[in-house]
Amino acid sequence: MSLSTERLRLEPTAADDADDLFPVLDDPALGRYTGELPPDDVEALRARLERWERRRSPDGTELWLNWTVRLREDGRAIGALQATAGDRETSIAWTVGTSFQGQGFATEAAGAILAWLRATVGDATIVAWIHPDHVASQGVAHRSGMRPTDRVRDGEVAWEDAPPGL
Repeated sequence: MSLSTERLRLEPTAADDADDLFPVLDDPALGRYTGELPPDDVEALRARLERWERRRSPDGTELWLNWTVRLREDGRAIGALQATAGDRETSIAWTVGTSFQGQGFATEAAGAILAWLRATVGDATIVAWIHPDHVASQGVAHRSGMRPTDRVRDGEVAWEDAPPGL
């Protein structure tokens, strides 16, 4: 499912996106709070994206939804979003390249995904797990309508979706 916002196109991630995403994700600063390392090379990223194209976890218990975030004006890849949907909970995460941060792109993309998920996942809780020191990500979650909870896992706080009107 492709989605559009005022400035962005969110397209289902495919292995062919590796060439465009590698320069964005090849930045150790992106893993400062998540511990995630940049891909070793474009081929390693391509292999990861090929696994994601299956849209299901290897054991079949989770739906893997991944989007490449592109600028509408020129199609340039600037980041990625993911949603991992289980029976009771859907976890979301966003990554925007450092040169594109601070411009509202993560909030715009996360808001589009949240709206789509609200209409799609039924009663499942939508949650983003955010490191307590990751102020920028907390801001994205807050502006997208999420609120922190008292749940903590691996040092990260669960921010849950609070749909408009609640």
